[in-house]
Amino acid sequence: MTRARRTAGRVALVALLALAPSVYAQGKAVARGAAGKGEVKKEPPPRPAPRALTSSGGVDGRLKGALTEAINVPALDDAELGFLAVRVKDGLVLGETNADRLINPASNAKLITAAAALHTLHAEYRFKTEYFVNGTLKDGTLYGNLVVKGYGDPTIVSERMARVANELYLFGVERITGGVIVDGSWFDGVDEARGWEIEEAPDRAYAAAVTALAVNFNATSIYVRPTEPGKPAVVAIDPPSEQVVLEGAVLTEQLGSGVRFFSKKDESDDGKQITLITVEGSVGARQSPFRTYRRVYAPLRHFGSTLVYFLQQRGVKVQHRIMEGPVPDGARLVLVDRSPPLTEIVADLNHYSNNIIAETIIKAMGAEVHGAPGSFDNGLKVARAFLEEQVGFAPGSYTFDNGSGLNDVNRFTARQMVRLLGYMLRDVEGGIEYLSSLAVAGTQGTIGFRMRDTPAERRLRAKTGTLRGVSALSGYVADPAGDLVLFSALSQNIKDGVSGVWQAQNLIGAALASNGTWRPEPESSEVEAEVVSDASSPPPKPESAPGGAP
Repeated sequence: MTRARRTAGRVALVALLALAPSVYAQGKAVARGAAGKGEVKKEPPPRPAPRALTSSGGVDGRLKGALTEAINVPALDDAELGFLAVRVKDGLVLGETNADRLINPASNAKLITAAAALHTLHAEYRFKTEYFVNGTLKDGTLYGNLVVKGYGDPTIVSERMARVANELYLFGVERITGGVIVDGSWFDGVDEARGWEIEEAPDRAYAAAVTALAVNFNATSIYVRPTEPGKPAVVAIDPPSEQVVLEGAVLTEQLGSGVRFFSKKDESDDGKQITLITVEGSVGARQSPFRTYRRVYAPLRHFGSTLVYFLQQRGVKVQHRIMEGPVPDGARLVLVDRSPPLTEIVADLNHYSNNIIAETIIKAMGAEVHGAPGSFDNGLKVARAFLEEQVGFAPGSYTFDNGSGLNDVNRFTARQMVRLLGYMLRDVEGGIEYLSSLAVAGTQGTIGFRMRDTPAERRLRAKTGTLRGVSALSGYVADPAGDLVLFSALSQNIKDGVSGVWQAQNLIGAALASNGTWRPEPESSEVEAEVVSDASSPPPKPESAPGGAP
């Protein structure tokens, strides 16, 4: 609808509402009169028939009843649900319904990415970033360029880059006559995973580019702090980068009406690609400072620009001259910066559902197994081989087209998710790391606020998945005897938001952890709002989480 048509519609509505108030009153009177004359009120549509839950013989009737109640909460009435729970020690099926239905797993796809990475790259794997000097380094002056080659490290943040700048300074780089060359050739030029093209908010940090060189998950931070009423608020890019241009202003008022952020790809005066961020609105004078994140464009140049900032902060004299290209012949390696081990990276991936980490791991597997440049296609080929050759998935029985689960490109069944969880539990090389990477009910990660004060608190470890109309929870839970249970609950085509489905998942977790003996208090049916875009530690909010996602 055009702006003119929207405006015309509003004008017509205002004109209609401006008619005599008696019209409204008369309408209410007519309605009351009709009701008084016995007119039939419109009844809500009947609920569908309850879902049946099947289980093995010998399952406690209380558990079966509690699980049946959970999978039949009203929020799931019109949704597709696949559910399976199996006790590990004897393979007893505690409950299942539609366990072989293919459903969008959302971020449960990260369970597959993490498992394939631990199997392929191994728990001790570390990403690296290499720093070279290209030219003559004499008496503190580099007569030439500093060169950086990335190998996909998704964990470089401002603090790491500041440490690198300090190391280079201590090595003897106090002045650079040239500039900084950034080499991202370890990955190919496709920097958005399949499915990201349909993202409704493509500038959000949770859908940033996936590149071999990245800082702060290829996102930029916009910091906002109120001053005094009637004066502009402080708005700043942190850390500063000449690749990110800020325009607009935010006013400080007594109360404030909110701040709006708009970001897009643009060009600088010299024709170089930049990220243009526009801000507008107002903040309250007593409002706490806050920050939000947006993805950056031209991320390799952004990496170089941020590095220049930290070098200058350390006292290195260097101009802002960023070039993209391969490491020149004859360049001398002076520093290798390494990431934490994959164990820690996978923990961040699954605890906080970080999309950028997931897709970077996919590309890294492709590069390590099939050679550079790493690509999504080659990485997914590695992951599918793991599923079929190691876990035992039948070829063609599933769809795995990206490693993060962002949007509608993956399909798995609850039985397949449980099979994967069981395989990883038996994996002596990466199983312990895999289990410990998951969020913990009531205490940590994306379910840190859920299932508190229930038997599942601290006894359930799982991965969430949340998209519009999609919700998933798969993982491990200990029953009252201490026996582990594998479970997966996948749902899609949810009509009225996912909070009611979280309630069903919480009830499933508590039922399994108590063998069906626990019953919720009346007030515990309320479910806190869960973040849809979550990310790296600490637990984030949607607007304050680079890299995170459903």
